[in-house]
Amino acid sequence: MKAIPSESNKERVETKMKLTRIEIKSAIVGMVIGDGCLSKHKRTDTNNAYFQMSHCDAQYEYLMWKKGILENVSGCKVWPATHKAPNGKIFKGWHLNSKANPVYTKLYNRFYVYKKKSLDEYLVKMITSLALAIMYMDDGCIGKAMPQYWTKETFYLCLDNFDYANLFLLKKSLKLKFDLDWNINKTSVKYYQLRLLNKHNQKFADIVRPYIELVPSMLYKLGSYASTSEEDVDIVRPV
Repeated sequence: MKAIPSESNKERVETKMKLTRIEIKSAIVGMVIGDGCLSKHKRTDTNNAYFQMSHCDAQYEYLMWKKGILENVSGCKVWPATHKAPNGKIFKGWHLNSKANPVYTKLYNRFYVYKKKSLDEYLVKMITSLALAIMYMDDGCIGKAMPQYWTKETFYLCLDNFDYANLFLLKKSLKLKFDLDWNINKTSVKYYQLRLLNKHNQKFADIVRPYIELVPSMLYKLGSYASTSEEDVDIVRPV
């Protein structure tokens, strides 16, 4: 059984930020759009939902950073977890469960109105730069779309949980809120992803970098854009 890191290490990775209630709620929206989910206990006296997520060993620091945000709402527990892939390979990581809370319930009733994770106008309007950074750290990547033709890196949001209609709604919101243009690319018979237009690479990096810098182990996701540009973005820094 893998041991949970010592308290000193946990304190090192738990990042505390001065966040408003709206920013906290927005961060949770970003987590649910990404790798997290909201659930309800089938056998319990409470009707409130709770949040849960899993991350691999390499993203332990990131999981604990998100735990610091979630604990503004309710307590959370983290424990070692393993996952068996279809090919039989075993992946080791960490799982987080929060305590049930009405905040999660209200979001659950929006995200799972069709019994499957989906978006609506309210949820996409809740996305802040912090939420966008979380979405990218969860499900984003950087690469070259066609290396034989293109030399520029391209940012992607690989949100396989959502269909075309949901991604179209998200794409419109990201344009209105951040003036970022995305294309919806089909990756398989039923999956799509958002691809950022290269002309907005620097703008996107400047929006999300200040938050990603709070989790150094995730800076690799910015590729050559990990360094700061001349433009400064004002955010709430940790205490």
